[in-house]
Parts: sequence; structure tokens; C-alpha cells
Amino acid sequence: MDEIRIGYFLEDIGQEQFLRTLVERVAQEVGIASQQLRHEVRNATGGRGKVLDELRRFLRDVGRERESPFPLLIVAIDGNCKGYQERRNEIHAIVERSGYRGRVICAVPDPHIERWYLVAPRTLQRVLGVSVTPGVPPYKCERGRYKRALREAIRQAGIIAPLGGIEYGPDVARALDLYTVGRADPGFKHFVDELREGLSPFVRSQDP
Repeated sequence: MDEIRIGYFLEDIGQEQFLRTLVERVAQEVGIASQQLRHEVRNATGGRGKVLDELRRFLRDVGRERESPFPLLIVAIDGNCKGYQERRNEIHAIVERSGYRGRVICAVPDPHIERWYLVAPRTLQRVLGVSVTPGVPPYKCERGRYKRALREAIRQAGIIAPLGGIEYGPDVARALDLYTVGRADPGFKHFVDELREGLSPFVRSQDP
């Protein structure tokens, strides 16, 4: 059983908690066991600037043969109301200038990862084990809007969550209806579709 190395450049632990589990779930759905995946988180702190700086450093080291490319490289930066396409173009421009030839998949939750936690409120309700469906604010470009909404959902559930709710990221990612969330959030759909496409060659390589 060949190991599949997946590299991650992420903004924060909220993205890490959610995305690693989502990757494992999509891999399992296409026929790849979670034991085959080797997650290598190269950055999960410091926001967008740190992500892009560390990404550039990694790409430079690959070009100098100090690093090996990943079969799959996942780069996540919040949309911050710039939108999926602009952020994706920003990431791919950096990759293309470096000459990197590995597969790069972009995750762009807009405006922030907490919206992906909240976009399916009934899923969050089941995960938290509460009778009241958490409220999800309509999309609006406002700093902290979805972080506050997630904290409020946790508070109403009577749960003590030192990280403000992001510790439930793995549970939410496992329980989501991917189709429904993809319809509600195009950036989420783009990520899942690209991830499936990126994983598909590894499924074929396992065929007898």
C-alpha cells in the first residue's frame, strides 16, 4: 500500500481541524483508506501573509532540490471578502512563477473558515447534541461575523469550548452533506471537486 503525502499551508488551527478531516473523508469516498494518507502540515498559524511566505520558501527549496514536491499540496487562505477566484489566482501565480509541477489544490473559505462550520446548521446541531438549530448569519463581509456566530452557537449549547468551537471541526467535517454545502457555498464545492480530481489518479494506481 503506497503512502500518499499531502502537504498543507494553512492560516490557523481552525482550518487545520476542519480540512485534514475533510481530506480524509473525501479520500475514503473515492476509495483511498485514511491510513494511506500522510499529512504534513507545514504552516497553520500567522494568517494569509505567513501562509504565502512559507509557501514561497517551500517552492524555492523544491527548486533548489532541498525539498521534495508533494503528490498533493493544499493551500488555504480565507477569502476575506475578496472571493474564491481572486485568492485562487493569487496562490497559483506564486506557484507558476516558481516552476513547481506538483498538484496544488486551493481552499478559500469566504470570508472565513467558520462559515464552513456554520453553513449546514442542522449538521452543527447534531454535532453539538442540542435541540435548537444554530443561527447562521446571511453572507456579509464583516470581520469576525462568523467567529462570533460560532461562539454563540457553542454558548447556547451550554458547552465550554476554549477554542471558540473550532475544536468541533473534525466532527463537523465528518457529518456534512457535501452536496448540500457545495450548493450553499461555491468555494467549498470548488475545493471538494478539485480534491476528488487530485486524488483520483491514486485510486487508479491501486487497481490490479
